[in-house]
Amino acid sequence: TQIENIKRQSLIMTKLSYADSFRRRQVHEMVLLQKYADIITDTVFKKLFGDERFPDLMIFLLRELIPERNISSIKYAPQEHQNEFPEGHGIRVDVECYDETTGTRFAVEMQALKVRNFHDRLLAYSTYIVQEQFGIGLMSRGSGKWDYSFPQSYVIALMDYDDNAQSDAIRHEYALLDVGGGSPFTDRLKFITLELPKYHDPADPEATALDKLCFALHNMTTFRNRPEYLQGKFFELLFEKAEIAKFAPHEVIKYEKDMLTQWDIDEYVGEQVEKGVKEGLEKGLREGMAKG
Repeated sequence: TQIENIKRQSLIMTKLSYADSFRRRQVHEMVLLQKYADIITDTVFKKLFGDERFPDLMIFLLRELIPERNISSIKYAPQEHQNEFPEGHGIRVDVECYDETTGTRFAVEMQALKVRNFHDRLLAYSTYIVQEQFGIGLMSRGSGKWDYSFPQSYVIALMDYDDNAQSDAIRHEYALLDVGGGSPFTDRLKFITLELPKYHDPADPEATALDKLCFALHNMTTFRNRPEYLQGKFFELLFEKAEIAKFAPHEVIKYEKDMLTQWDIDEYVGEQVEKGVKEGLEKGLREGMAKG
């Protein structure tokens, strides 16, 4: 019986191994058909926007999202934030940097799928980022008093889905405000979301830079060449760095793993939607028959 169980488990593992190898080959073949990588994936987003050797893409993104800050140079910061309580766990944001002139902090997250409580997650991220800023103003002034002053902090989320069905706006900005009068409670902390699928026609002469940015990020894998209406240094650099043929071998391997994970998630979500629709139809049919 023990030998039979071992044989049975071995057969199951063989089948799983074959299925896994088959899926990996499918993903590899799919990637071979792409000229440009999917920027929404973790590996590619960090490669393009989190590389301290090439900060131009991140600077452009921040300038378009927060034009009033007039950002000219940034310095990248560690993305890992440790929880001070042993039983808790820290966080890791996708890309974090700060304005070298003002010290303003930016934590940037790429979110491919809509998940519950994502806004609450962004709020939780902000608490870590703000805590690490305490005392910066104190040290810069040489004051002997603790005043809790810290540079402004922004938590930014690029969302590859519709996050606000009541609005056609691409960009949304949130802050801590007085519920009654709307006056700001503090200007030290703000949240910005960018909904990539809501771009307006990028070929339209009135299309904004954000429209074109969202269009490029949302559709990168479909391009064979850079469209004529995506001109300028930013888009030239974006397409150049997203070209898979220029990836190092280890970057291609990591990218394929990301694509495989994304594929699994998409399949699971699709199955759950299909299951939900089926159950809804069956319930509706039963209720209709009962009323009939």
